[in-house]
Formats: sequence, structure tokens, C-alpha cells
Amino acid sequence: MAKTKKDKLDDELSGIMQVGQIKACGIISKEGLLISSKTPPDVDGRIFAALCSTIMGAAEAASGQMNTGKVSEISVKTDKGIIVLIPAGEKAILTALTDTEAQLGLILFEMESHAVEVDIILKGM
Repeated sequence: MAKTKKDKLDDELSGIMQVGQIKACGIISKEGLLISSKTPPDVDGRIFAALCSTIMGAAEAASGQMNTGKVSEISVKTDKGIIVLIPAGEKAILTALTDTEAQLGLILFEMESHAVEVDIILKGM
């Protein structure tokens, strides 16, 4: 039996989680709707999706106003972790919540390759 889009997206998120130092990750629409996620029970994926979409929208608006080009990544460092967002095509965002001491280089490298795959899956291959 062929895998569904949901199964394929879940596989991509599982791949991101295997990097380590990641508490949660998700795929959200630019409109803030949750597409798929792997989150612990204390994180409401829908609220996380809406907030991440807002962050990306604000960064894109600022970038547009300043004529600095497309947003390729965003990281928000807090006292309990780092929120990382990268575009996954034109209509989706790949996001991760990491440990405070996470190896961002490795995480961004992995997220970029998974973002390409997410875009392909969402476009229907």
C-alpha cells in the first residue's frame, strides 16, 4: 500500500527528530494552520503553528520593507530553547524547537534538506 502524504510528512519530521537536541518540530502553512507535528504533550501544536506563522510573516514583511531579499531562516533564542523556522516552499514553514545548547549548524543543515522534501510532498510529487 502506498504511503499517504501525511505518512510521508511524518517521516520527514521523524528524520528531523533523529538529529537530536530537538524537543518538537512541525510543518505549518504560511496561514498558520498545522499540517503535521511531533510535539510533547505540554506544547499545543496549533498554537505553536499560529505563532510561528506570525513570526515568519513579520520577518517577511520586515525583509520586504528593507529590500533585503527572501527570508531563508529565523532563529529565536530563549532561556529554555531555540525556535528555528525555515520556508518549505512557497506555502509552508518547517519549524523546530531545540535545546538551548543545540548544534544549530547541524540542525539547519538537516532542516534545509527536509524542507525541500516537504515542498515536493506538498506539491504532490
